[in-house]
Amino acid sequence: MAALIFIVILSVLVIVHEGGHFLLAKKNKIAVTEFGFGYPPRILKLFHWQGTLFSLNLIPFGGFVQMAGENGPGEDAGDADDSFYNKSMRARLKVVLAGVFANLIFGILAFAVVFYKLGIPVELNGQARIAEIAPDSPAALANLTSNTNILAFKVNEQWVEMQDITQVQTFASAHLGETVAIRTSLPCEETKCPDEYQEHSIYLRTKEETPSDEGAIGVVFSEIIYKKYPWYLMPLMTIFYAFKQSITLSLLIIQSLWQLVLDLFAGRGMQQEVAGPIGIIDQANTYGFFEEGFLSIINFTAVLSINLGIINLLPIPALDGGRAFLIILEKFFKRKKIDQIGNYLNYFGYFSLVALMIIVSFNDIRNVLR
Repeated sequence: MAALIFIVILSVLVIVHEGGHFLLAKKNKIAVTEFGFGYPPRILKLFHWQGTLFSLNLIPFGGFVQMAGENGPGEDAGDADDSFYNKSMRARLKVVLAGVFANLIFGILAFAVVFYKLGIPVELNGQARIAEIAPDSPAALANLTSNTNILAFKVNEQWVEMQDITQVQTFASAHLGETVAIRTSLPCEETKCPDEYQEHSIYLRTKEETPSDEGAIGVVFSEIIYKKYPWYLMPLMTIFYAFKQSITLSLLIIQSLWQLVLDLFAGRGMQQEVAGPIGIIDQANTYGFFEEGFLSIINFTAVLSINLGIINLLPIPALDGGRAFLIILEKFFKRKKIDQIGNYLNYFGYFSLVALMIIVSFNDIRNVLR
């Protein structure tokens, strides 16, 4: 089921990507001969719209857009005014990069949906907020409640104040097997908690007494809360924070890719955290992204959409970034020469990407088996 959901998500993202190319091609009066859902061989001609055949293809994965003159002047209609090849550099750059921006915009909108439903994430700095309490745990037996802060522990007749989650964990680790007094706030309202507090007696379990998926106290801490704004501000705030989240994620992806390049040149190879489709499915399944409901899937889709956009922006032959780079080179070199070099580079890029996918997939399988 996880694999099926992932394939559906990736197919939607590829169609969004191709839809970006399609819309900008139409806007720049470039003839689009076919928009295919899935990959050939063709099963069915669905309909024609403004000179474009929309088709259903056998391999149910993603889709494609075929433009006149896309691969050079020798194609059908390659010498016509509506040929991609004969359009200005600016128009071709817009069309080539439209898929990337379609994925980035889709990612922002998907994040916005999640934030609109859940609220805007706000970090709880300087708080040890209890989010969940495990059944039959020391916290449950001590009648602690969720949505409260752990404020202090009492040891040797002195209260030791807790400023954050790390301090709570450090204190608990140093007093395993002991029964201590604990002070918690009353239920909090978003980031604010009342000044009143309550005190309990709690036993800090030893490692042998503690289940593998719990801690000494038996609580799950929350580092963020989700804040709701008035209805008239909520749409604006969700778009703003969705954009901010997308920028942060994009920078993280670029940083990771740069580190990958450095590792390869340093002879360290690809580290275990580099994952292809198999690894992504395994990790998503491990962390339960597909089991936590619709919003979790939308959030996962947003992450993949941003990732797909950034990857395609790289100046690598066969990717949109590589094609855009070749178009820019026309400013400095003769176009006929660029076309000749571009064909070889694209073939090299395709084979390199296929080889990389095979290597990453083997790496994924090895990690899964481990």
